[in-house]
Amino acid sequence: MKGHLDGVSLGGHLVHIYTPPASVNDSGPYPVLYVQDGSSLFLSGLEELERLLSTGELPGVVLVGIQPVNRLDDYTPWRAAALVEGRPAFGGGGDAYLAFVVTEVMPYVEARYSVQTGLEHTGIIGASLGGLISMYAAFKYEDVFGRIGSISGSYWYPGMMDYMRSASFATGVAETHRFYVSVGTREGEGKTNVQKDMVSLTLQAREVLLAQGLDEKDVLLVLDQDAVHRVDFFQRQFPEAIKWLFR
Repeated sequence: MKGHLDGVSLGGHLVHIYTPPASVNDSGPYPVLYVQDGSSLFLSGLEELERLLSTGELPGVVLVGIQPVNRLDDYTPWRAAALVEGRPAFGGGGDAYLAFVVTEVMPYVEARYSVQTGLEHTGIIGASLGGLISMYAAFKYEDVFGRIGSISGSYWYPGMMDYMRSASFATGVAETHRFYVSVGTREGEGKTNVQKDMVSLTLQAREVLLAQGLDEKDVLLVLDQDAVHRVDFFQRQFPEAIKWLFR
């Protein structure tokens, strides 16, 4: 038995909503995970995800994949210069993008699908810049998202580490939130700009979360051995993140 996949246009974004196949033991309502770059992170891997669902290795979860209009704008929290001369600058439209997710996408999904609500049932995840904006959302919307996945997050982004250090979670977040943070051990190889520090910055991001009061048992750091910064390695981490966040 296969799950159900819908596609809809919301606010100029293509949104895919995947509902797992109902079973005798698990017919919903399900937790829900909002996915940046949805088509590359889960649509292309649905067959494997459904196999893991069928064997019980993966918990039932509704996946909401949101395609960006412009990744350099949607997934960046503030403006920044281009990393490479001649390439577009980063637009810094992350606040507007996340407001769209929270005020338009979430109400649409919650009104039409069998999903659970509340921090422990609501997650956000992405890879690369998608992992950056997902971590930013953890601070910006700490009362909305309690399950956060950041796969190969772009913590080199100017000002992000300072933002994470200066921001503070409200009392009680340590008891409600769970983070999945991963990075490939070969990420940054061959780079001469700030991206060369991908691994060390990801380690720092985990330490910042712990310094904010999160418990070690709720912040999983995965070092993906020999993985580089590439979509197929992001996809490999995606089901592992789901298992951890909604275990």
